[in-house]
Amino acid sequence: MKQHGGSRGARRIEANSFAAVIQLYYASPKFQALERSTQVGYRQYLKVAEHPDVLGALPVGVIRPALVQEFLDAFADRPGAQQRAKVAIKAVEKWALVRDLLPFPITTGTEVVGGGDGHRPWSEAQVACAEAYARPEVSRLVTLAANTGQRGSDLVRMRWSDIEKIDGRPGINVTTQKTGRVLWIPLTEALQAAMATWERRPGMILLTHYGQPWAHRRAAYEAWTAERDRNPRLGSCAGLVLHGLRATAIVRLRRAGCPPTLISDMVGLSVQMIERYCRFADQRQSAMAAVHYLDRTSGERPVYSKTENRDRKSGAND
Repeated sequence: MKQHGGSRGARRIEANSFAAVIQLYYASPKFQALERSTQVGYRQYLKVAEHPDVLGALPVGVIRPALVQEFLDAFADRPGAQQRAKVAIKAVEKWALVRDLLPFPITTGTEVVGGGDGHRPWSEAQVACAEAYARPEVSRLVTLAANTGQRGSDLVRMRWSDIEKIDGRPGINVTTQKTGRVLWIPLTEALQAAMATWERRPGMILLTHYGQPWAHRRAAYEAWTAERDRNPRLGSCAGLVLHGLRATAIVRLRRAGCPPTLISDMVGLSVQMIERYCRFADQRQSAMAAVHYLDRTSGERPVYSKTENRDRKSGAND
């Protein structure tokens, strides 16, 4: 199966082909409701997938995970692109399955190289480093993300007028752009202290270096990436992405003993996604507990039963 190439001109799309399903997805209210940057990102990979020499010409009854994996393997040298390509295909699959446009799942079992690192939480030291040494507009972005656990698309749309006090605690009212969920997110004491030092004027809370609102989530993310890669004082933050701060906020709550159901209510994620975001931290905490157990017991003299002593002596004489 060819991965690229072919005419860029208009092509005839056969009914019941995968390309036809993709075109229907583009026209759907589901796709149209997505953030503009998300639409652009999906189209970047779906336009490759819908090419007749890739997946586009395949009838919906023929396309299967093995063929989708072949498509994904073409991006294996670019793990980030491969992950985004799978997300785009998965979005089409999810929408099409419940509308009988696909007869069965087409991504089950497919794999990507190093997928999921976007959910890796930052350590507290890494958050502190970014807050201390990044440019002010980027530092504020990190602080707000780490303390609210919200997506970038919602962070850049937060306004000072969205802040409301309930029972004496200030919080930010958010209607999430991705899901439309309405949240009131209470401000931690650390976030209140930080925001008290920020310039407060009508409009957005987060502003660029030029005092303008961020144009979109991607602009804010790119600003962090550029700062991370150019600022030598941010060496400990190498490879970190802003979306990982969503996981950081969740892990903070988890370590404080907050039940997953309450974390879900605060950050607007399902309990299942809470578990997913915490998976790296949970593994590290378990590993640390295990090594402490080993250190604690390594100095203790082992006690063997009579049978074990006999077996050990027998082994020593062999």
